[in-house]
Amino acid sequence: MAKYRLAFGLHNHQPVGNFDHVFEYAHDKAYRSFLEVFEKHNLRISLHQSGILWEWQQKNHPEYLDLINRLVRQGRLELMTGGFYEPILTSIPERDAAGQIKQLSTYIEKKFDVTPEGLWLAERIWEPHLPKLLALAGVKFLPVDDTHFIYAGFEHSQLTGPFVTEHENYRVTLLPISKRLRYLIPFGTIEEVINELKSLADKDPSGMVIYADDGEKFGSWPQTHEHCYEDKWLSKFFEALEENSDWLDVITLGEAAVSDAAGRAYLPSASYAEMLHWSLPPKAFVDYEEFETYLKKHGKLEQFGRFVRGGHWRGFLAKYDEANLMHKKMLHVSEKLADAEAKHKRNKQVKVARDRLYAGQCNCPYWHGVFGGLYLPHIRQAIYQNLVEAEAIIDGLSDEGKIVCTVRDFDADGYDEMLISNRHLSALFKPSRGGNLVELSLKNYHFSVTDTLTRRKEGYHLKLDRAVAPGQANKTESIHDLVVAKEAGLKELLVEDWYLKRCFIDHLFDGEVDFDIFRSGVFREDGDFVLEPYLGRFDETAGRLDLVREGHLWRAEGVVDIKLTKQFIFHPDSSAIEVVYTVLGPSDKTADINFAIENSFNMQAGHHDSRYMLIDGKRPKDFYLDAAAAHVGAKSWAMVDKSRNLALVMSSDIPCDIWHLPIFTVSLSEGGFEKVYQGTTFVNRFSFRLNREPATVRLILRTGPVETETAGLA
Repeated sequence: MAKYRLAFGLHNHQPVGNFDHVFEYAHDKAYRSFLEVFEKHNLRISLHQSGILWEWQQKNHPEYLDLINRLVRQGRLELMTGGFYEPILTSIPERDAAGQIKQLSTYIEKKFDVTPEGLWLAERIWEPHLPKLLALAGVKFLPVDDTHFIYAGFEHSQLTGPFVTEHENYRVTLLPISKRLRYLIPFGTIEEVINELKSLADKDPSGMVIYADDGEKFGSWPQTHEHCYEDKWLSKFFEALEENSDWLDVITLGEAAVSDAAGRAYLPSASYAEMLHWSLPPKAFVDYEEFETYLKKHGKLEQFGRFVRGGHWRGFLAKYDEANLMHKKMLHVSEKLADAEAKHKRNKQVKVARDRLYAGQCNCPYWHGVFGGLYLPHIRQAIYQNLVEAEAIIDGLSDEGKIVCTVRDFDADGYDEMLISNRHLSALFKPSRGGNLVELSLKNYHFSVTDTLTRRKEGYHLKLDRAVAPGQANKTESIHDLVVAKEAGLKELLVEDWYLKRCFIDHLFDGEVDFDIFRSGVFREDGDFVLEPYLGRFDETAGRLDLVREGHLWRAEGVVDIKLTKQFIFHPDSSAIEVVYTVLGPSDKTADINFAIENSFNMQAGHHDSRYMLIDGKRPKDFYLDAAAAHVGAKSWAMVDKSRNLALVMSSDIPCDIWHLPIFTVSLSEGGFEKVYQGTTFVNRFSFRLNREPATVRLILRTGPVETETAGLA
C-alpha cells in the first residue's frame, strides 16, 4: 500500500561579511547539531548550503564535510545547488546567475562526487522567466512556497505533488512548500506536527507534502537551541516520524520531484508572504497588516487571503535609496567586467574580479525585513568591499592614469548622474538632487566611505510600544511573532530624515537653527538647495566638476535670489578632492545667511578605540564616532580608522562651527528591536553677509594613511 510522503529540505546560509563568531555560532548551534541528531535516525532529506558557508566550513570544520560525505554515500542526504553567494537570481544579470549556479554545482561535484539537480531559490523569489535560465543551468526541480500557487488561484487541496512549469518550453519542476508546516516545525508540539500530517494523509493517502525552510531555525534563532536540543524537540520529532513509518515515508525533494506530476502551473512573481509584506512602503505596510488582521478576526482570511498580498521584492530598490545605489553599482561593475572579459580572456585577474563581483551579489543587504539585512552596516560594507575590489581590478587592466567622467542614469530614476573616477577613487554625483555626492569608493582600500543609512519610519516601529526585554521572550514563539527590545530608550531615537544622508548637502538654515535643533531632525531651511536640481558640467582638461544652482532665499521681506556654485577638482594620481563653494546674492540687496555643508561618512564602528575623530588635529573630550558635539571656530575635522590605517579629513580655509552627531537607526532583527550605528554626520556651518561680492569657501577632502593625512592639522 502506498504511503503518504513528507519531502524534507533544509537551507543553510550566512551572509558574505558576517562576523566569524556568527558563522561559528550558527555552525555549532544549528548546522552541526542538526546533522548529528539526524544521523542517528533512518531518514532521507535534502540539504542546500550557500557557497560562502561551504567554504567557511571547509576551512574551519572539515569534519563537517566528512559527515556530509558519509550521509551522501549512504543515500540519506541529497545536496542541492543555487547561486554560489546566494544572490536573488532575478536581481542580477542572467550571465552572472548562470555563472553562480555553475560555480556551486562544480563545488558540490568536486567535493562530494554528486551532480545536484535541485536548486534552492534564494528567498524563494520567483519570476515567470526563470525556467529557461534554470533549465539551461542543469536544474530540474526547486521548492517554492505554496503561497505562490495560492496567488495563482490554486486550492490547498490541489497541492499534492510536483508541478511542471516552463518558459519558452524550457521546463522545471516546482515543489509547493507548506506554509503551515513551516510555522509548525519546530515551533509547534510534536503532536501538532504529526496530527497535521495525519490530517493531510487522511485526505490523500498516497499524496505528499513539502517542507523546506531555513536551517538556522533549528538552533541559532533566539531560544531555539534549547528548544530543539536541550529539550530534545528535534530528536523526538525524528523519532515520531519513524514511529509512524507504517503510513508515512520521509523522502528527499528530488524523490518528490520525480513523482507523478500534480499538474501544470504558471506562477506570478512572488516570494513568501512575509517578504512581500516587508517590501511595502511604511503606510501600505501598516494598511496590509490591519487588513489581514481584519480578515482573521472575521474568519475570512482562509477564503480571501489569496487576494491579499504585499508588494514585490524589487520594491526594496524603490523603498531604500541605499539598496538601489548598491544594486546599481553592482550592475555597473558587472557590465565593466563583461567588457573586460571580452578584451582580457586569459587574464587571471579577471577570474578574481568575477568571484569578487559574485560575492558582491549576495542578497542579504539588498533588502530588509525581520532580519537586519540592509540595516546591518558590516554586511553592506562587505558587499561594497567586494564590488570596489572587482572594479579596482578591472580598472587596473587598462589604467591610463586619466580622470574619467561618465554621464548616465546610474540609479534608474530618470535623471543622469555623473560618475568621476581615477586610479584611486570613484565618486557618484546627483545633479538632479542637490548636487550631492552619493557614493565615494576608495579603490586602494576596497571601501565605500559613504555607506550610511538614512533614518526612516518603518511599519514595524508601531510595535515598539509592546516590546519586552529579551529574558521575557517565549522560547517556542516564532521569530515572526517575537517583539523584543534589546535596550531601553529606543523610541527616543525614532527620527525621520527628509533627505538622503550622504555628502555635500547644502543648507541655508533658518536663523534659529542651532546644533540641538539640527540634531532633532526637525528644522527649517531658508533656501531651496537641499533637494533641488543643479546644473552639472565636467571640464575634462581641468578635471573639474561644476555644479550650479540659481535658487532662492526665503525671507519675510520677500524672496532673495541666490546663486550657489560648487566645484569639485580631481587629480589623476590623487585621492584628494578640492571643493570650492561660491555663494552669490543679488547686487542690490544685502543678506545675512547661515550656510552649512553637511557630510555623512561611515567607518562601521561608532564606539571603538581604533576609530575616533579629530577636531583641528586633536581628539575632543568625547572622541568616539558616535559622539555628538558642537565646536566653534574650527577649521578641520577627521575620522580615523586605525584598523584600516585610513583617515578621512575635511579641512576648510576659513574657521566655522563644526557639528558632529551619530546616525542611529532602530530596526527589527531576529533578536528584536536594536539600535545600530550607521555613520557620523559632520556639518561645517558658516555665517556670511552677502552683498555685491560672493562668499567663498575652499575645502579639501583627503583620504589616506593615518599619519600622512592627519599630520599638520593642529
